Amino acid sequence: MSRTSPTHASNYRFPLWLSIGFVVAALLALATRLIESVETWAHRHYLTWHLTLEIASIALAFAVFALGWSTYRKHPQRNILYLACAFLGVALLDMAHTLSIQGMPTFVTPNSAEKAIYFWLVARYLAAVGLLIVVWLPWPSNTDLPRRHSRIAHLAWPMSVVLGVVITTLGIVLYTPYWLPSVLSPETGLSDLKIIAEYGIITLHIVALAILLRRLPNSRECNLYLLASALLLMAVSELLFTSYTAISDTGMLLGHIYKAAAYLLLYMALDTGHLQSPTFRALQLEKALESAISNGQMHLAFQPVMNLANGRLSGAEVLVRWTHPKLGIVGPAEFVPVAEKCGLMPEIGEWVLKNAIAQISLWVRQGLPPNVYFSVNLSLVQFRYPLLVDRIQNLLKTYQLPPHYLCLEITESVAMYNPEAAVETLRSLSEQGIALSIDDFGTGHSSLSHLKLFDAATLKIDQSFVRDLDSDPRDRAIVAAIVNMAHALNMRTTAEGVETASQLALLETLGCDQVQGYYFSRPLSTEEFEAFSLSHRG
Repeated sequence: MSRTSPTHASNYRFPLWLSIGFVVAALLALATRLIESVETWAHRHYLTWHLTLEIASIALAFAVFALGWSTYRKHPQRNILYLACAFLGVALLDMAHTLSIQGMPTFVTPNSAEKAIYFWLVARYLAAVGLLIVVWLPWPSNTDLPRRHSRIAHLAWPMSVVLGVVITTLGIVLYTPYWLPSVLSPETGLSDLKIIAEYGIITLHIVALAILLRRLPNSRECNLYLLASALLLMAVSELLFTSYTAISDTGMLLGHIYKAAAYLLLYMALDTGHLQSPTFRALQLEKALESAISNGQMHLAFQPVMNLANGRLSGAEVLVRWTHPKLGIVGPAEFVPVAEKCGLMPEIGEWVLKNAIAQISLWVRQGLPPNVYFSVNLSLVQFRYPLLVDRIQNLLKTYQLPPHYLCLEITESVAMYNPEAAVETLRSLSEQGIALSIDDFGTGHSSLSHLKLFDAATLKIDQSFVRDLDSDPRDRAIVAAIVNMAHALNMRTTAEGVETASQLALLETLGCDQVQGYYFSRPLSTEEFEAFSLSHRG
């Protein structure tokens, strides 16, 4: 994981340091009684400021729920859903707390400080437990979405739990308060139970904060700092609620202010962090992608392709990676659709092709074995470029690279976009000694009558057929059919996404020629691939 740039880190650490400053200021104020004048005002206008701050907190809690719910519908992550459900419950219980304060109109049963405190404690525990679960769970990428049928299951149980907590709390506090022990005495103040309960909430916040602090040094996500700030303010807020002697003193006022501020930071974390909507994320990528190449943020990676017959290195697929100083490592699954949308694929494709040929040429001069080839993917835009053949010839000539080291990959859908033109382009490339490969075979709408005319050297079996190869007989039948057809057309086969020994054994049994996947190696940097090739030379 790449580290955050100094500028980025300082920008997003600001809310955390600001929160720490607020905490220090509050503690100093309480210790030195610098705000004694506020004490009198807080006592006189208790209902006014309490109602104002609680309405603000309730509105922010509902806003967290609404934003989380809206974001989840577009980008279903469990973290977002759990946060939204938890703060729906917090908002409802905070409403009950506000309506139960003495001086407010009767809320079902006579209002009292203890009644309000119990609603308060349950709301705080619900928020603390919810936030702990949210930060504990990993945050999936934008491409790691649950299937549609699983979203209902994801929704059912957290919403049921939260609403169950709210309804149970309302029932007990309103109708069976005699079940509950006393938490406040006019003579002695807060009970030990109340103080212990508040320290329990503080502990949960500290644990959640500790989890976040472990992520911060390597973080590229501003929401971690905002979340950390929110948790810190919540913890201090609860600490203030352990020290008040009356429900209208300064500790109560500061505690409510800090709680509202924490909710605001939490809303900002959800709105501006990694859990943001995919649309906003796409806009960020589009803006950053425009200067990615000129700023040297793109780099090549090489995933080895292994020969099943002898277990040696056959070649490698050339991949492009993007490392942004603020966004971190952005995978091609994210940036390629953005590049296609904003018309940057020709520039990226040209950069990959040029730099791949330059690097391969360097390796050849260093003694790379002649039987190793490198596959470079061509996009539809590149493949339709009328001077593609001439451009590749010029690059090979410029870098003095023998053409048999280069293999060009096109997807099945690209080849079928204009089959007649594709046949002519592929024939021209093949006549130059450049190997050709059809990628993701079996996932498109190919015509076998055209396939025999493409003169490709390799068919690449899509990983969707390999993933369940050892458990799904239908996938085995499909792979066997592809292998047999390829061999009948004098083509070799390469299976993608091989991750287990059982998949490898089955592919070998089915007659597959080559494999690539994490079982052998992830995509490697230039230096890593050099070391890998030295240990797997033919």
